[in-house]
Amino acid sequence: MRRLLLFAIFGLAALVGCDTAALETESQVVVEAYLEAGAPMDSVRLTRTARASAEYTPERTAVQGADVQVQRLNDSGGVAATVPYTETDSTDGLYVPETPATVTPQATYRLRAAPPEGPVVTAETTVPAPVEAVRTQNDTTTYPDPDNENSDPPQFELTVRPGPSALERQNVYVLTSRSLLELQSIPASPPDSVAGRLLTPFYLEQYDADSDTLASFRVNSSGLLNEANFTSNDDGTVSITLPWLAVAFYGPNQIRASVVDNNLYDFLRTQSAQQMSLAPGEIPNIDEDIENGTGIFGSFAEASGKVLIRPPDLTVDDIPLRP
Repeated sequence: MRRLLLFAIFGLAALVGCDTAALETESQVVVEAYLEAGAPMDSVRLTRTARASAEYTPERTAVQGADVQVQRLNDSGGVAATVPYTETDSTDGLYVPETPATVTPQATYRLRAAPPEGPVVTAETTVPAPVEAVRTQNDTTTYPDPDNENSDPPQFELTVRPGPSALERQNVYVLTSRSLLELQSIPASPPDSVAGRLLTPFYLEQYDADSDTLASFRVNSSGLLNEANFTSNDDGTVSITLPWLAVAFYGPNQIRASVVDNNLYDFLRTQSAQQMSLAPGEIPNIDEDIENGTGIFGSFAEASGKVLIRPPDLTVDDIPLRP
């Protein structure tokens, strides 16, 4: 479930609303599932598309009673191992592994979901090689002073050692920052309050205490970033400098650098093209690799580090800088 929440910020609901499949008379099964290299297998969510004029919520469109399994394939394309999934009692349409299993890096996996009605939905992903966090720099730093144009504090830097790419392209990353503050315990309040001043300037301008919660700003992710955007070192490592715009909260933050597979790469690339389109006739479909359905079955490998971001006004004593 953690990974579903992580990548939900990429807007799978946008796929359901913008893809031409959502306008068809017959609904399709929507898949949302992610595999992380070296981590336990995560959950699979199955829903159905809704018409453009209908409200789409995962709860109302959940696919129940499906036969779900994830298969690890061998080099010849045969099935080397199968992990059966079972539907949870707490959330309709959410399926979890019946027994714990770990995602093998650089292996190819096939998702097979047979709903009670309709064709079997399948998809495949090849998991990227592991990414190792080698070192960090400037683990504690101060956010630039917006009132001082000469303010240039050192930026947090995460150096990683990516594994070899099995794809015919360089590695592509997504950077994600996540505040480690206990935001649920901080009540919504005007921007000039303690709660409001937890946000960095860019996000503080967007914050509306009447309609937003602080927790809704907790996780922020970049778009696709080619490895060429970062510093390549002689020892084969890559140094990634965290842009200030990626930081929504002062205090402790976890920074993740994720190498994505082809499925996530295509999904995010075409989703970005949708958001830049101006006229309905120019909006392209999401590029997806789901047979007899729609959605995303992707994989990634990640490395992470932590940084403590201090506010530029260090006299503010009532801002909690620790989780």
